[in-house]
Amino acid sequence: MRRLLCLLLPNLLLSAPEPLVRRSGQPGPGEGLDYLVYLPADYARDAARRWPLVVFLHGIGERGDNVQQVRRVGLTRRVEARGGAPYILVAPQCPPGKAWEPKPLGRMLDQVLSEHRADARHVILTGLSWGGMGTWRWGVDQPERFAALVPICGGAAASGVGALKGMPIWAFHGDADTVVPLEGHRRVVEAAKQAGAQVRFTVYNGVGHNSWDRAYADPSLEEWMLAQRKR
Repeated sequence: MRRLLCLLLPNLLLSAPEPLVRRSGQPGPGEGLDYLVYLPADYARDAARRWPLVVFLHGIGERGDNVQQVRRVGLTRRVEARGGAPYILVAPQCPPGKAWEPKPLGRMLDQVLSEHRADARHVILTGLSWGGMGTWRWGVDQPERFAALVPICGGAAASGVGALKGMPIWAFHGDADTVVPLEGHRRVVEAAKQAGAQVRFTVYNGVGHNSWDRAYADPSLEEWMLAQRKR
């Protein structure tokens, strides 16, 4: 029996967390969003604790009307593979044919903060590709909501980044990306630096569009995200 438990225990500890499914807004088409919520394993043990909150915006391939698609790639997949995370993870689904829009995302964030014990001063926004672009857009539109941004293989118009003055940002890209070229992302990164944002830019040599797997697997990124908190 002891031997059997020793064999089973690692699999039990690493079993994928089952996310909660939530809806912001009315059912059906419109400005509402379906989203997943992953709670830390210790969430229920301390009713007074406020947890860091990470919001993950997926790429264009996961747009649709089945929120379970969001689990296929990126940070959601990483968290499930490792069996959880030391923060609350929220992953909305962009409706079909739509772009990431700050207003419905902001309403979703309001709902998350009202329903879960998340620290409103420790909200990190990240996204890949289409979601990396959405990270820049939402961050520029509502910078007061975030402690830090982590855009991966995204890009944006350089206009408006003055709103990110003082914002900690860690951006990632592969120099062999032919889907979202590196130079477009580099331009917005440089503009954010000039505007006074605290920017780190990691470029992976020889890596194509999928720079997110390497970025999200880097323990130093999670350490950095957990260390960011609005004053």
